[in-house]
Amino acid sequence: MRHDPQAGQLRCSTGSVAADALPFRAAYGVCDDLGPVVEVFLADRDPGVIGWADLAEARGGGEGTAAARSAVRGRGAGTAP
Repeated sequence: MRHDPQAGQLRCSTGSVAADALPFRAAYGVCDDLGPVVEVFLADRDPGVIGWADLAEARGGGEGTAAARSAVRGRGAGTAP
């Protein structure tokens, strides 16, 4: 089980793959006690919300990046896309 703070979810899956084949790139640790993972999840006051200061520029610089940022800046709080 893992806590996915970007999605605000606990995720659980099984598989036998090497670390570089995992479906995520975040650091991870193996543990026998899931209590701390669940505690962090339950303590998240805004599940799935990532603050602007915690965001990083996307790698690859694909087309539309500047336009997407501009569109997000142009929306008012609570305005649907």
